[in-house]
Amino acid sequence: LSEIRTVLALPSALFSLLLPAHTMASLYPFWQNDTKTPKVDDGSSPEIKISVPFIFFGAPYRSIYVNNNGVISFNALVSQFTPEAFPLTDGRAFVAPFWADVHNGIRGEIFYRESTEPELLHRATRDIRRHFRDMASFSALWLFIVTWEEVTFYGGSSTTPVSGFS
Repeated sequence: LSEIRTVLALPSALFSLLLPAHTMASLYPFWQNDTKTPKVDDGSSPEIKISVPFIFFGAPYRSIYVNNNGVISFNALVSQFTPEAFPLTDGRAFVAPFWADVHNGIRGEIFYRESTEPELLHRATRDIRRHFRDMASFSALWLFIVTWEEVTFYGGSSTTPVSGFS
């Protein structure tokens, strides 16, 4: 989150892991006009130029990468599948809604898009205010939505369990 009121893939505290208590309906809408990452182990989107600079810990970023392993990164793609403790010693900057060894080449899709749709901005504003009580005046002006839909893990198959998160 930044002083210019942006939301990127929602903070980790808000991601929705599809467990019995959650459904696909709990995620922000996706797929119709979204772009997909390549279906490959440890893959990533190409560099994505974003229309609004994203301020992350005081540094403005104008492009991002959507990485298949549950990481949205700045400046460089991240193919690493084993999570590390934060802050990372090499200084890589990224948001990790659910850093894991995802293999969408076996099963699932990873969708992403920017949005300024009023209905979604209202929903994001409401979600941030509800989950971050000290941000009562927050108002979303831009969103970048990433959804990992029914993905499985490296070594999985077409019949192994799947997860979805955003």
